[in-house]
Amino acid sequence: MKKGFSNTELIIVILVFATLLFFAVPKFLLLVHKAQEGHTKHELVRVRSAIAAYYGEHEGVYPTDDLSSLVPAYIEKIPQAKVPGFEPSNAVSTGNFEQCFTKKGGWAYVNDPKDPRFGDFFVNVDARDSYGREWQSH
Repeated sequence: MKKGFSNTELIIVILVFATLLFFAVPKFLLLVHKAQEGHTKHELVRVRSAIAAYYGEHEGVYPTDDLSSLVPAYIEKIPQAKVPGFEPSNAVSTGNFEQCFTKKGGWAYVNDPKDPRFGDFFVNVDARDSYGREWQSH
């Protein structure tokens, strides 16, 4: 008597595993994307808090640099923005809103005192998160 599995049994097992992977991998990737988004949203809040602390200690004036003045007094470093579809980046684009909003990933900071959005810090992408909200609304 032969021991082991027949070819038919092996094919069935392989098909079952392939079916499970077909359904599991997309869910797993969605969870990875949501985790990256959650991390980025958390870092967005942290940097905005550091900007607010700077504003409070400098008599109502926002930083006019690339936010390097926040490091290390208000935040240990500029964190990475991790948005699915973009390379993780801690780069901060600056200028007036039109100049800094390059939509290339990373962060954007309006450091032009003449711009009505002066002091605004946001994720530098023109995209929606996994919940369908634009990143600019965060």
